[in-house]
Amino acid sequence: MKSRAFRRGRGVAPASSMAGLSLIEVLVSLLLLGLGLLGLALLQTTNLRLAQSSNSRTAATNLAYELMDNIRANRMLAANYSGTITAKAPAAGSGCSASQAWNPEVQKAEFACKLQQQLGDGATAGVEVTGASELKAVKITINWADDKRWRVGSAGTEFTVESKL
Repeated sequence: MKSRAFRRGRGVAPASSMAGLSLIEVLVSLLLLGLGLLGLALLQTTNLRLAQSSNSRTAATNLAYELMDNIRANRMLAANYSGTITAKAPAAGSGCSASQAWNPEVQKAEFACKLQQQLGDGATAGVEVTGASELKAVKITINWADDKRWRVGSAGTEFTVESKL
């Protein structure tokens, strides 16, 4: 067999002609990776904020309909529910237990406790009962500080439900 000798220039290339990454290329790629990760972090925080807002809206909706059901069940004393209910923490050692009382004042106190637990301090519920004794219209407006956390000077987030008894 004939031995084949490598001619100069056809074998392994000299080190000076090898291509590779320069330090600038590495830094640019790290910068792009960093910007991408920063965008993902911003996306995650926005998602968390919107999920919290969604949970608050669901809680406000459930609370409003619960109060509306209490008013419907106690239709003869519906006018006693009118006014503003402000979120209030329960007494020490007690919770917001449902006492099954038909007294509007007791139901409003339990509602104020639930309002504080689910929507936080500063949450309010305005109840308007209007109309004749036979057909009454009820409007419940719940306001809480969800929007105030994200927008300076905002009046807060509001949910309104209206119904006829």
